[in-house]
Amino acid sequence: MNTEVELKFLVTGERLAYLPEQLSQLEVIEHDQKTLTNTYFDTPNLYLSQLKAGLRIRGQEGQLEQTLKLAGSQVGGLHLRPEYNVNIAHNQPDLSLFPDEVWPENFNPAQLQAKLAPLFATDFVRERWLVSYQNTQLELALDVGEVRADKAQPQQIQELELELVSGEVSDLFALAQQLVELGGLRLSAVSKAQRGYRLAALAPAAQPQPFPTQSSPATPQAQTWRDCLRQGLAHWQYHEQGLLDSPAQSTLDLNPGATQQTWLTELQNGVQLVTQALTAIPPASTDSQQPAWLAELTWLQSQLLTLPAAYTALEEGRYGRLVLQLTHYLYNQTRS
Repeated sequence: MNTEVELKFLVTGERLAYLPEQLSQLEVIEHDQKTLTNTYFDTPNLYLSQLKAGLRIRGQEGQLEQTLKLAGSQVGGLHLRPEYNVNIAHNQPDLSLFPDEVWPENFNPAQLQAKLAPLFATDFVRERWLVSYQNTQLELALDVGEVRADKAQPQQIQELELELVSGEVSDLFALAQQLVELGGLRLSAVSKAQRGYRLAALAPAAQPQPFPTQSSPATPQAQTWRDCLRQGLAHWQYHEQGLLDSPAQSTLDLNPGATQQTWLTELQNGVQLVTQALTAIPPASTDSQQPAWLAELTWLQSQLLTLPAAYTALEEGRYGRLVLQLTHYLYNQTRS
């Protein structure tokens, strides 16, 4: 079993044009490019999805590998998930090859396997750089392709994943911050599998969610407000993605602007909750970065007053740096 520790970014078309050249300027140990085909499987009642697990078969250069990813944790765009990988001979899952420990108690893999069916595919070209950064080895994977499901309109994949191979998570964040400075990279909390389930109409379409309420204790404790900060960032990122997807979702809406405005309003609410949490946390708990973050949040709130300014801000390096720093802070809190 491996546990992935990775940051996932969505890449704009403009940044995509020159990103490979930029990555090649790093201290590259290995570099290659492969076409990957990925078929995802589940049962008709989506048993694996209910377990927050994902099962896929990946094909590359004539070889097949089945992967089971289990429920992990996600903060901002940082994903931590246990995964099991097994080479197989045929494009059909063989659950008996996974260790018993991956399944719930008294589980029968053979019964589940009999019900498995392919649901959707993610096919893309992956350009990969294994790099040395500080005292750490990182794998950078640039994926360009499509998510496909039956007769649905395919969705574009333009993602950059930074995965920790060995070394320090702090170096992972340091390199990520270096890369986001030029803009065009946006932390993503949504996996390719999640996009596939939605495209195949096997998961509810994203809808704006009510503003999360957080009662303020008489004497605020740092941990209480860290939880509030995590909740606010999750609300923020969920509605950020909804805002950017809303033009396509609202093509049949008689008033598409209203849909976009709803997503924007909830994005503003998430940023407001993060601001309130940071204001309440003692400065010593944020490693003296609290004033800088609050200043950046004030800037962001001013940009979110109108839709055009919001769309522009979400692609700026300044925005990417802020979300990345908040993600790093929350990750450190979970480890302390």
